[in-house]
Amino acid sequence: MNVYIKREYDYAIRIIVHLAEMDKNTVVPLSRISERLFITRPFANKIVHQLRRNDIIGSVQGKKGGIYLKADPELLSILDILRALNFDSTINECLKTADFCPFSGNCKVHDFYLKQEDLLLNNMAEKKIVELTNNPKH
Repeated sequence: MNVYIKREYDYAIRIIVHLAEMDKNTVVPLSRISERLFITRPFANKIVHQLRRNDIIGSVQGKKGGIYLKADPELLSILDILRALNFDSTINECLKTADFCPFSGNCKVHDFYLKQEDLLLNNMAEKKIVELTNNPKH
C-alpha cells in the first residue's frame, strides 16, 4: 500500500514537536529522542541530517551535545517540515504529470483531486508545530 505521509515524515514531525516542547534552545541528546519516540538511532540520524541541512534544527557536538529547535514553532508548519524532507507526494498522478491523463479539457475527476490536494496542503501549511505540542514553552 502506498502512503501519503511516509514514516520518515511522521518521525520528523514528531522530533520537531518533541523539541518544541522543551525550553527554547534546549539541547537534547539524539539517543534520548530515539528512545522516547521509538526511532532507531540510524533512522533518527538520517532525519536529523535533513532537518539540520534545512536550518530547522541545530546541533551541538561533544559530550553534552545533541539537537535543538532553531525554527520558531509558532511559524514552522507541518508542510515546512515535509518539504525539508523532500516531500513529493500527490493524490493522483494526473496532478503531477501533465501528459499522464488521456482526458483533456474539463475533467471533473481531475478537478476533485486537485481540490482535495489543495485542501490537504493548505491545512498542513496552516498547522503550526506549536499547536501540536502538549505543553508549549514558546
